[in-house]
Amino acid sequence: MIRLVASDMDGTLLGRDGRISDRTAQTIRQMRASGCEFVVCTGRGYEDARRPLAEQAIDCDVICMNGAAVCDRTGTPIFKQELSYEQVKTVLACREPGMLFDFMTNEGSVTISTREEFRKGFADGILLPMAGGISFEIIESRFCFIPEEELFCRDLEFFKMSVMSEDGSALERVRQTLRKDPSFAVVSSDETNLEITNSSAQKGIALLKYAESHGIKMKEILAVGDSENDRSMLELPLGYTLAMANGMELAKKTARCQTRSNADDGVAYAIETLVLPS
Repeated sequence: MIRLVASDMDGTLLGRDGRISDRTAQTIRQMRASGCEFVVCTGRGYEDARRPLAEQAIDCDVICMNGAAVCDRTGTPIFKQELSYEQVKTVLACREPGMLFDFMTNEGSVTISTREEFRKGFADGILLPMAGGISFEIIESRFCFIPEEELFCRDLEFFKMSVMSEDGSALERVRQTLRKDPSFAVVSSDETNLEITNSSAQKGIALLKYAESHGIKMKEILAVGDSENDRSMLELPLGYTLAMANGMELAKKTARCQTRSNADDGVAYAIETLVLPS
């Protein structure tokens, strides 16, 4: 019996318009009424995750920033794992021309890129994974732009770094460099980005801690995702692990099952088929 459904957001729970469909929202409500809990596991920060959930009045806990923090439905952190300042400096030392860097922190999203660099990145499509069908102006409003020399002067807690570039070879060089250090977890949600957290901050690790705190066994969990940053939970011996039809091949090879695409309400279909009583 499944007691907990854990879903990624972008490319999974959210449709191509960046929203939760009416069918999916209704299926989640029906599932929760039957006694099965629902938690979001996302690379987004808490506030960005809450927006599409609030549109459909879905009130749930959120495993955010790839597992670097777990927040209850009020936004209160119940677990967090930061990157050290030395780790952040190590990533910055990997910089190559044209790369954009942003940081998810205790004070929201921060970038050391200029507005002009950010706008160009949006126009070139390398900000697309975080765009979710919204305008550059909305994305820009969610970031604090600061000079790099001020980055370590604000007592920030760094939970997740994103490195973005249209040069896939450059990103691969960063990945290979950081792989030599076991304190990092490096994944991707799109070919134009790397998402970097502390190695103890991964979706799979956070999901197991969350389930244990709620007295839920691994075989009582269904997890669904679409990209490499979901791999740590899709490779777990859970009751069900599902990849989206629109997902990366790596996600499909890792998960034991596959559901429909996000355009076809794949999360709703999985819940209707595997969780809700017939």
